[in-house]
Amino acid sequence: MQEVIEENKVIVSDMLTKLQDLIPNLTWRINNSYTDGLDNTVLEILIFEEKDQTGRIAFQLEDGHVINYRYKSLEKKLPIHIVDMLLDVISHEMD
Repeated sequence: MQEVIEENKVIVSDMLTKLQDLIPNLTWRINNSYTDGLDNTVLEILIFEEKDQTGRIAFQLEDGHVINYRYKSLEKKLPIHIVDMLLDVISHEMD
């Protein structure tokens, strides 16, 4: 399980860095929103352009399941995996 968690962290970080390459004034941070002590950790990605928050993505670290998200005008569709979500965000920015 720990290997999957570490892999998810690296992949998410790499994809957010790729998003930064597309949008030079973009910044992001990841907050640990919730941990219940039973191997359930919810992380929240906050995405900013300049000082405006343009995205918020909450996902479960252990399995990558996206719980909820908002990113600009991106159409909502759930359930989705964090990797798929970030691919959709990158694709949205490339259009």
